Amino acid sequence: MTVTSRSFPFDPAKVLGCSDEQAADLMAGKVVTPGEVEAVAVRVYDWRRHLRDPHSYWLTATQAARVLHLPPAVVKRMLDDDRLPYVTHVTGVRLMRRHEIEELAVARMR
Repeated sequence: MTVTSRSFPFDPAKVLGCSDEQAADLMAGKVVTPGEVEAVAVRVYDWRRHLRDPHSYWLTATQAARVLHLPPAVVKRMLDDDRLPYVTHVTGVRLMRRHEIEELAVARMR
């Protein structure tokens, strides 16, 4: 499986929350873009399995609250107001990209 370039390391297996072999199967061994991998992730990513993973690609609202040092209710309100970027998993859970939330956390500290 090949992935197009991006300004930071992009690992389809990490985005999908699975092994390299499973990621290759899910992406049918094709050349893929990060967006294509994320589109599959909203269907197959097992977010419950990664709730305590400090390096997961995706964060739930509660995980994002910890990174941002905010109460979960504030993060949920920010999501409701579209002030944080997110995708909606097939289970209805809103997932945020860790790198975007970490960048926001750093910016908030300045």
